[in-house]
Amino acid sequence: MTLAQARAKAASRLAKAGLEDPTMEVQVLLSHLGIDRVHQILDAGRELDDVTADRLCALVERRASHEPMAYITGHREFFGLDFIVTPDTLIPRPDTETLVEVALDRAGQNACLRILDLCTGSGCVGISIAHAIGASSLTMVDISRSTLEVARSNASRLLGHSCSWQCVEGDLFGPLEGRRYDVIVSNPPYIAPEWMKALSPEVSKEPHLALMDDDEDGLGIERRIVDEAVNHLEDGGLLALECDYRQAHDLESYMRDLGYVDTLVTKDLAGLERVVSARFAKR
Repeated sequence: MTLAQARAKAASRLAKAGLEDPTMEVQVLLSHLGIDRVHQILDAGRELDDVTADRLCALVERRASHEPMAYITGHREFFGLDFIVTPDTLIPRPDTETLVEVALDRAGQNACLRILDLCTGSGCVGISIAHAIGASSLTMVDISRSTLEVARSNASRLLGHSCSWQCVEGDLFGPLEGRRYDVIVSNPPYIAPEWMKALSPEVSKEPHLALMDDDEDGLGIERRIVDEAVNHLEDGGLLALECDYRQAHDLESYMRDLGYVDTLVTKDLAGLERVVSARFAKR
């Protein structure tokens, strides 16, 4: 079987599985196998060896089952950086880059910032902020030990010794008694139980612990963060949270009711209200 024939067969299989752009999907899978897009064209007529053909077939079947591409390749680009991802982590999405941008815009390019990233997952939010600043102190917290191992790998690769960073296992602020930060960011679980059934097949394969909040409105964890952050923010410190557009104004009102000031709702690239941020001013 030639490379061109293998590509056509794989694309046909993915099309039958209902994937929107099977040709592009096959290109990504072949690139993952070490055949870049240039050689996919230049070498289209060459015979594909049996080992590579079998590996491609196995990857195609995984994708046909709607396993997210990022879990198959083990990588996802976010804010210009290459992050390792596994089935233990949420897959970084462009929408969440809004959270990074808000933190950078509102906190400033201060190399001395102490940053806390709660529910860190792959570490993409906190690491991207620290990387953009150039130097800082970053603490990443997650309740899942296996998830933290991914965040630790990403921080080691992308930050190295450019800043002081640590990964802490625990439930939100639980392991952080007495610590204070200039910036607290989080992309916590916020999908309401009723919304879970509407998720795409790909998203439904991501860890539900990182997706769903048990409260009816999906804001249970968000409210906990807002409640407890007042004990961990420096005077004038910034709190920025990602949420669903259906929750943004309720979350903003909750922040105001607890005494946060300078609240702001920011839209993502799709024009949906995605990030709520505010400052905490001690009285």
